[in-house]
Amino acid sequence: MTAKKEFGYCPECDSRIRLRTPRLGQRIQCRECGTALEVVDLTPLELDWAFEDLSYEDNEPRHSRSRSAAQDSFDDFPPAYDD
Repeated sequence: MTAKKEFGYCPECDSRIRLRTPRLGQRIQCRECGTALEVVDLTPLELDWAFEDLSYEDNEPRHSRSRSAAQDSFDDFPPAYDD
């Protein structure tokens, strides 16, 4: 038995993105434009821009390593995959 594949579209570049088993709140990265995305609806599958949780304290470091904000925002999400 094969898993049902779901398709959504990147709101940034309109690329078609395939997910094997989408989960509400799942975060991925568009392979075409690199935008961080989040699954916001399952029926039909809908992707939206993923926003960082800004509830942490401003004076607490988020990472012990020195990294740029751009690296942090994209490294946390796995890339979407192609067939």
